[in-house]
Amino acid sequence: MSLPYTMVFTLLMTEMLVFIALILPLPHNWRRGTLKFLSQSPLMGQVQHIMKIVFVGVFILFVDSVNRVAKVEEVSEHSHHHHDHMAQSNVAARRFYAQRNMYLTGFTLFLSLILNRTFFMILDLLQSEEKMETIRNEASVQSKEYERALDSETKLKKEVKELSDIVSTHASAKRDLDNLKKQAKQQQEEYVRLADANTEMEKKLQGVELKNLEGKKDI
Repeated sequence: MSLPYTMVFTLLMTEMLVFIALILPLPHNWRRGTLKFLSQSPLMGQVQHIMKIVFVGVFILFVDSVNRVAKVEEVSEHSHHHHDHMAQSNVAARRFYAQRNMYLTGFTLFLSLILNRTFFMILDLLQSEEKMETIRNEASVQSKEYERALDSETKLKKEVKELSDIVSTHASAKRDLDNLKKQAKQQQEEYVRLADANTEMEKKLQGVELKNLEGKKDI
């Protein structure tokens, strides 16, 4: 195997190991911490830039291997018509290497796309989980604040009811006081009337007594 395809094979093995590491059931905190570190690391940007260049190189090798397979098929048909066994063996070997290189580069490209998509999908999922956790915490805080508001409202309603009872009690006491004042005024007026009547009666009695005394003197 030539050096470029050896490098492609090494890249394929590395991608397989990374893909297995991504799909392993690791603890959630470990996975989140690792992916968060990789996504925020400045080294990750350089690695992605290098991987794009490597991806282009692998794509060029894939196109070249496809062309080689097509050429080998043409040579195979030509040698098959001439019944040259040595040529057919050579063509079969060339076909094998050409197809091996095509499958190797093709699988590498395919796994690169899957790995890239899987990494960003997991990263988006973790970010969504973080947002959901933040929303849940905010909802929990708001729920506690709402419960405190309800408790405050209940206390206020209770205080308002107590004040209303006090006000109604005061109003009843005020009515009773007004009634007492009216009764006292009526009694006072009645007392004044009786006093005036008593005074008139005394005056009348004094007048009668004076008349009796005058009558006795005349006798």
